[in-house]
Amino acid sequence: MTTSSPLARSVSFLLLFFSIVIALPLIALSFYNHPSPTDDYCFANTSMRYGFWQSQQIYYDGWSGRFFHNFLVHGSPLTFGWYAGYKIYPIVLLALLALSFYAFASQWLHNPFDATVKLALAAGLFVGFVATLTSLSEYLYWYAGMACYSLSSVFLLFLLATLLAHKRSGFGWHIGYIAVESLLILGIIGSSETSMVMVMSVLGLLALGELIQRRRLSFTTLTLLVVGAIGCYYLISAPGNAVRMGSNPNSRDIPLTLLSSLRFAVGYVTRQIFLTPLLPLSLLYIPIAYRLTANRPLPAYLRLHPLLALLHGSATVLVLISLHFYAVGIAPAYRLVNLINLVFWLSWGYNLTLWVAVLRDRIHPQLGQRFVRPVAMGALVWTGLSAGFGPVLPLAYGDWLSGRAARYDQAMQDRYNQMTQSGTDTALVTPLPVYPASMFMEDVKEDPKHLWNRCWADYYHKQTIVLQDNPTSPTH
Repeated sequence: MTTSSPLARSVSFLLLFFSIVIALPLIALSFYNHPSPTDDYCFANTSMRYGFWQSQQIYYDGWSGRFFHNFLVHGSPLTFGWYAGYKIYPIVLLALLALSFYAFASQWLHNPFDATVKLALAAGLFVGFVATLTSLSEYLYWYAGMACYSLSSVFLLFLLATLLAHKRSGFGWHIGYIAVESLLILGIIGSSETSMVMVMSVLGLLALGELIQRRRLSFTTLTLLVVGAIGCYYLISAPGNAVRMGSNPNSRDIPLTLLSSLRFAVGYVTRQIFLTPLLPLSLLYIPIAYRLTANRPLPAYLRLHPLLALLHGSATVLVLISLHFYAVGIAPAYRLVNLINLVFWLSWGYNLTLWVAVLRDRIHPQLGQRFVRPVAMGALVWTGLSAGFGPVLPLAYGDWLSGRAARYDQAMQDRYNQMTQSGTDTALVTPLPVYPASMFMEDVKEDPKHLWNRCWADYYHKQTIVLQDNPTSPTH
């Protein structure tokens, strides 16, 4: 293992600094977070009325086969009346995300890189992913969204890290590796259909590489495929899925799905390339990829033809985009795009590495030595500006430093006091004075019969909740 150069240490330090700048307001906002009327109270009510295990069966049979998601949401802090849990879990999730990025980077760059370069890669991925989240509130502060989508992204990174470590040890029948990989696969598949496609794409690429290079599948790969198939079966065959799909008249329109997905994909890829830190971080990664592909023979996963990997990555992103068009008939929800972003970035980095491996004999790094430092510094400035003007930082710092999050927190506390102290069956609440978009999903509705109102009313043993008119418009 070689010692990092002063330039590499500088890049690592600055990327780590960017990560802290991004994480700081997200941690601060966590202390003002609250359960959302969107689903959180409904899941809690079901669990409290029918019990933890029976509630999962009710949802599996009546609405969703997402067995791991159902497991988490029916054991939410709200079922115990633990409101402080909603201020803790976003910090835990953020820490797990950072740790999973480092676990992946550490295994991807296992040799011959030291911790400085691994930290730089992990920090770069963290900055690129978190600073460009399409919906911060749905990824970090909404418990039901965390259980359905966010945690599966963390599991995917840990799965990739485990697979890389397992590959390096020979990918044989190691019960510890296989047990961890199987649990992560089932957790990802049981989170959502989007997560299912995400992880099965990884297993499919693994199997495809073995078939091309060895003309057969290893026993380990077969085992993981069987585990994945079992998870997919229980997710897809759930009676509740038919109920949910049947409730939408625009679902299963294949021509609409294909045309809409292709149209969406063109704009999506363009935005990812030109409106995120993807390009400057790619410039910083190319020297790492050059060193990574120096030792021959390359590991099996780096010997795949780049055109095949490009086809795989493009197909995976397109399928992920098409899922929402197929199920609902409209573009992917922001919480789905958050996951698509992660898959796109990981696929981009993998393809970039394969192209460097193919073209490295034509690359003469000594010719560009004089430009390395200015290019690296320029890429870092570009990354900082792109992240700073992206969708997350202005929103998060604005809600925190302006006091909007604090006023929202106080208004929610006042509502809780009002709900618990009111002795009538009808609770009258006024609109919130602020709606901090970084962490706020939805409020109760003007219609007392709306599901969010009914779930919140049931939680506090009320007949109904009425949102009173307020002449003062809330601040967003």
